[in-house]
Amino acid sequence: MIEDRRVLSKLNEYVKKNQSVAMVMITKIDGPTPRGIGSTILVDKNGNLLEGTIGGGILEERAKRDAAKYIKKKESALVNYSLNNSSESANVLPMMCGGNVSIFIKVYSPQEKLIIAGAGHVSQKVSKIAKLLGYYVTVMDERKERLNSELFPNIENLIAGDIVENLKEVDIDSNTLIIIVTHGHKYDEEVLEAVLRRNAGYIGMIGSINKIKTCFENLLKKGYSKEELSKVYTPIGIDIGGETPEEIALSIMAEIQAIKYGKDVPHLSDNKF
Repeated sequence: MIEDRRVLSKLNEYVKKNQSVAMVMITKIDGPTPRGIGSTILVDKNGNLLEGTIGGGILEERAKRDAAKYIKKKESALVNYSLNNSSESANVLPMMCGGNVSIFIKVYSPQEKLIIAGAGHVSQKVSKIAKLLGYYVTVMDERKERLNSELFPNIENLIAGDIVENLKEVDIDSNTLIIIVTHGHKYDEEVLEAVLRRNAGYIGMIGSINKIKTCFENLLKKGYSKEELSKVYTPIGIDIGGETPEEIALSIMAEIQAIKYGKDVPHLSDNKF
């Protein structure tokens, strides 16, 4: 019971930090095995043991490797092992036990991270829709008066201060989506430059055609390539009409969802040049 609580406590810690993790539990045994049904371990994305044990040794090492494999796939799985050298099973482990073990690998993938640069009216509406869709939302702005729970209820991270500097401290990967909607063209360009080479899964920037053209020309002069700039969705959103903050926010999140599910939609960025 104490061991189970430790595993669950560690699981809760990683889920709160929005990090990938897998719980591995023995669900079935046949014959002699190191540990019984219900024995559990927690494994991180690199195959490191975080808590618990299913008996140690070869079985536990193999289970850790398999857990890391399924974390990468973002899939849960039922895996069977034979602990008998003479078995013809596909998953034979060179052990003397002679039994069979089934484990269930439950993968907890992190929520997709949505970073909104800017805390204006559009940002407010985007954050609400994004929360409904299950994103882990961060809002950044140097205007502290704009970052509060009244304007942004239920948002995980409200980060005040220089956006570009704060972005340096944030982990940005292919699971990260970035929306640039600051309160000035200069700030938008600075933020875009700060994230352009950070391997984000999506980068979208609000703005008029003239503003975008000027921004891109400035970045080309700084050495950024047309290929890098072509990955930016700007003007941001899909063409659904409307100009209110609510309509723009809907357009932005509709674009993100369409890209996520590989749908062909009329992006506003299709006509930027």
